[in-house]
Amino acid sequence: MSETARALPKEVRDCAWTGCGRASDAHVAHRSLCLEHFFEFSHRRMDSIRRVLGDSELSRELIGDAHTFLSEVIAQTTQLATQVKLLEPALRDQLLSLSTSAAELYNRVRRAPRLSRRLYCLLRPGIASSEVLERCFTVNISQRGACLELASPQRIGREITLERLDTRQSARAKVAWTRQEPSGKYFAGVEILDSEDFWGLSVSAAMPGPGESS
Repeated sequence: MSETARALPKEVRDCAWTGCGRASDAHVAHRSLCLEHFFEFSHRRMDSIRRVLGDSELSRELIGDAHTFLSEVIAQTTQLATQVKLLEPALRDQLLSLSTSAAELYNRVRRAPRLSRRLYCLLRPGIASSEVLERCFTVNISQRGACLELASPQRIGREITLERLDTRQSARAKVAWTRQEPSGKYFAGVEILDSEDFWGLSVSAAMPGPGESS
C-alpha cells in the first residue's frame, strides 16, 4: 500500500488500471486509481476534451460529462494535497498543476458555443401553475441556456418556467437579456436554473479507459 493511500481516510481499493497491482489513491470517473495512473488518466481525458473543443466541427457539440469529470479532478487534487501530510514538494507541484489545468478547462467547457436549434416550448411568466402559458421557440441553445423568440416582452431578472413540447419536460429559468427587433419580434436570453442538460445536449466523447490505448 502506498503512503498516500494509508493517509487517506477511505476504504482502500486496488488500482483499476489494467496490470497495475498498486493500491488506489484517488477516485475519478467511477474508477479507483493509484497516483501514477490518476495523473495519466486525468491528463489523457483532459487532452480528449481539448481536442473536441478545438475541432471546428466537434466544437458545436458539448461534452455532457466533462463538467462532472473536471470537478472530480479538482476535488481529488485538493483532497490529496490537503489530507496527505508527508507529501513531497514535487508531487504537490504536480497536483497543483493538474488542478489548475482542470479549472481552466472547466471554464472553457462552460463557454462552449451555442447550437442553432428550433425547439417549441411553452413559457409561463413565473412559477405559479395558474399563470397563462405563452408559446415560444428557441433560436439557439446551450447546455444551460437558450435564446428564445417570443410574442411578448420579458423583464430582465424574471424567473420563468419553460416546458418543452416534444418531451413535456419543465425547468425553471431566469431572463438574462432581452431585445426587440424592428419587425416587432421579441428575443430573450435565458439561463436554465434547475437542470444540467434540459435540451439533451449531453455527448459522451469516445475516451479511453484505464489501461486502454488512446
